[in-house]
Amino acid sequence: MDAIRCGNRDHTETTYHVNVDVVRRCFSATETWACAWHVPVYFEEDGEAGSRECGGLSWHLPDGRGYECENGHDHIYDEVRAAEGWDYAADPDEAGLLAGVGVRPVAMDGTSIAINWNAAAYAASR
Repeated sequence: MDAIRCGNRDHTETTYHVNVDVVRRCFSATETWACAWHVPVYFEEDGEAGSRECGGLSWHLPDGRGYECENGHDHIYDEVRAAEGWDYAADPDEAGLLAGVGVRPVAMDGTSIAINWNAAAYAASR
């Protein structure tokens, strides 16, 4: 699929996005910045795994709940997550700890996540 040129005047250089939906959201943004989410990388030369910042363009969500980037990373503000009774969890253990204290766990990409029910029981007993 060919990249689509974005006309957002906030860009300091010509920018392309992967689809029309991303172009629409970015074009209507009043401010953009580089996404700082850490994504896993594998260094073939030494066989090591690590992480780096995503670097994709980010912008505020139109409803004021947080921000997202062109690569699908989003961040909902802490106070919004607390008011709605959920939070991000990096793995099933963390999801279990959240569930154990009555907080609905959500994967870092906004999807559902497996819950370690032993961790949930431990958190609930505290």
